[in-house]
Amino acid sequence: MYQDIPPMNALVSFDAVIKTGTVAAAAQMLSITPSAVSQRIKQLEAWFRAPLFYRHQGKLVLTDVGRQLADSSTSAFDQLLSVTHQLRSSAASSDITISALSSFAYLRLIEHLPDFYAAYPTFNVNIETDNTRADFRTHSLDLAVRYTYNPTQEGLRFDKIADETVFPCASPALIEQVGTRDLAALIEASSMIVDLSPQLVNVTPGWQQWLGEYEGNVSDSCRQLRFNEYQFAENTAVGGQGVILARSVLSQRAIARGDLVALSDKSLPSASSYYLVSRKDVPLKPPAREFSKWFLDVFSRG
Repeated sequence: MYQDIPPMNALVSFDAVIKTGTVAAAAQMLSITPSAVSQRIKQLEAWFRAPLFYRHQGKLVLTDVGRQLADSSTSAFDQLLSVTHQLRSSAASSDITISALSSFAYLRLIEHLPDFYAAYPTFNVNIETDNTRADFRTHSLDLAVRYTYNPTQEGLRFDKIADETVFPCASPALIEQVGTRDLAALIEASSMIVDLSPQLVNVTPGWQQWLGEYEGNVSDSCRQLRFNEYQFAENTAVGGQGVILARSVLSQRAIARGDLVALSDKSLPSASSYYLVSRKDVPLKPPAREFSKWFLDVFSRG
């Protein structure tokens, strides 16, 4: 296989000439003499049995063969340099950068960080909140948490964290104030809290779907409090200001603490699930690898 690859030193010199535009500048970049660069280019031309450059008005211009080689070699060297830089710069770093949905970071991730630091006291976790698609090429990310119905994106690995369902909840204070757990009465006496988080559009059932399936005598035209971030919707429900269509993953802690009480045992599944996302083409650095294993273990237990 490797005998079919051109001499590496010659390819490096060819790439340097393309990037700098002259043999002299390429020689300076590579810390060798111009004659050595010229000799390597001739070696490469002999290997391909075709000229790679010609001169036009004193400038080097790629031939058709040279242009085809440049299209592949430049891309390959750029990718190799990028990966090498990332690996070298991150190998000794104890920092872990994770991009997470703001609601997931606030309601679920932060509460577990003391346990992680207890196990790995020398590591530092940087959390960036972002609700868009994970972009590892323009951001220095190690990992990302995303909520999606389509866990496929070129070059990325998706490890499922949890599926999610939705069901109505209210605070004990609101239930005590109204004197009943009846959904219609609670909504009538307060408000219907609506989660308009962008990542839910067309994938997670809302009040209209849940009421249409289970509770036909409650109108979704009642007074509503609308939020585009779930953590604010949950805080409002915990404060007794209305009834929320709770999300099982995000509201798990509030329900376990008794801050929210389920008003029905009926739920609807979301088309989306939570995933831990990482790059396929770049190995995780040791701290991020340990965080990934810890994270998946913690959230696999619910």
